[in-house]
Amino acid sequence: MTTFAKIRDVREKGGRQLVIVEFDEPMPKYQLEKMSPEIEIQLHDGRRKSPGQNKLIHALLNEITVAYVGSSTSIQRKIDLEYTKSTMKAMFADELGRNSFSVGKANMTEATDFIEYLINFCIREGIELKNSDMYKDYNLQHWSFCCLIHGKCAISGVKQGVEKHHAKNLVGMGRNRRNLDHLDSYFISLSAVYHEEAHKLGWTDFSKKYHVECVKLSAEWIKKLGISK
Repeated sequence: MTTFAKIRDVREKGGRQLVIVEFDEPMPKYQLEKMSPEIEIQLHDGRRKSPGQNKLIHALLNEITVAYVGSSTSIQRKIDLEYTKSTMKAMFADELGRNSFSVGKANMTEATDFIEYLINFCIREGIELKNSDMYKDYNLQHWSFCCLIHGKCAISGVKQGVEKHHAKNLVGMGRNRRNLDHLDSYFISLSAVYHEEAHKLGWTDFSKKYHVECVKLSAEWIKKLGISK
């Protein structure tokens, strides 16, 4: 169960900190009686989301709406957009284990998490994004990671013939792929054409030309993606 509260005071006692909180809404007595003495606290950074973040969120929600509903009248599009917004907020809250999520009350950290969630959703579902460069620029590494785990080219977005490129700490040139520690490598997913060009240009020139970044992967993702094979 997730509930919201405000920190009202922090006191020192016996070398420990005591935090006094005020719940936004009174908690029923039966819930308090069942509550574990151990709780998890998530601290917010206190900064409201920026106008730029708000623009990105609504641009992404609009792209998702158009992808699933298509062109419609302005009134119908507004109704559909509100439905998309409520659906994506509910999905996002469910992933976080919350009861709800409010875009209007989101701080900068929460807004970033929601933007990255929407970007990941669009890449996973193959939604053709008109403003892909804008979303990509928000967090290049997140964009590359999402493309990598969903098997999409980080430049063109295509899925067919996509290959995993070892951008740094390269495999090959006499190095045994099976004995290599892939945790030291940096990856990006590219179509065959871009993959070949990346090898010809070298990573530095290629990344500058196409404005992309490569990412490191955890051992879990390396195994999931079959890179160690």
